[in-house]
Amino acid sequence: MTMNILILVVKSARILRMRLIKMISAEYENVAIEIEQQVIKVIKGMRQEGLTDKESGGMLIGSILTNSNDIVIKDYTFPQKGDYQSRYRFIRREKSHNALLQQKWEESNKTVMYMGEWHTHPEIDPHYSRQDLRNWKKLLSKSKTFSDYLVFIIGGINIFKVWVGSRENGDIVLVYKGAYNESNKFN
Repeated sequence: MTMNILILVVKSARILRMRLIKMISAEYENVAIEIEQQVIKVIKGMRQEGLTDKESGGMLIGSILTNSNDIVIKDYTFPQKGDYQSRYRFIRREKSHNALLQQKWEESNKTVMYMGEWHTHPEIDPHYSRQDLRNWKKLLSKSKTFSDYLVFIIGGINIFKVWVGSRENGDIVLVYKGAYNESNKFN
């Protein structure tokens, strides 16, 4: 499902600006997961369309809405110097990504946090590998975040998919599949 959300930024009872943000939305265990358009556009821009293109990836950064525990993914990290990238593998080095996450956390007045991972695959319609699944399960058990759930996105050449993992029971479930070129979907 694609949705438009009107965001009002208010300071001292004055409206400073309005902006329309396009999002995709999915639900898992009565928790809404919303991903801002800019995140999907970045993944689309890093697709492995060429025969020698390497996998890319990074962290997903977002917030938990206070009154509902819903998740909004609004930011990301890019591949950093020191990350390992090959045709069929991306290994994120913690130090550089964690430093970026820390900076974003402080700049947001401690309202954004680690919410999961994204990476690309050289497939039209991406599927997670056994290594992806092992990594995701490890992240569910070992990552430090306030969320009970982590979000995992794999961007293929034409399709991107979103999985949600439960830190409580270890389940990982596909919650969204979209094409970059569908109408109303981040063209």
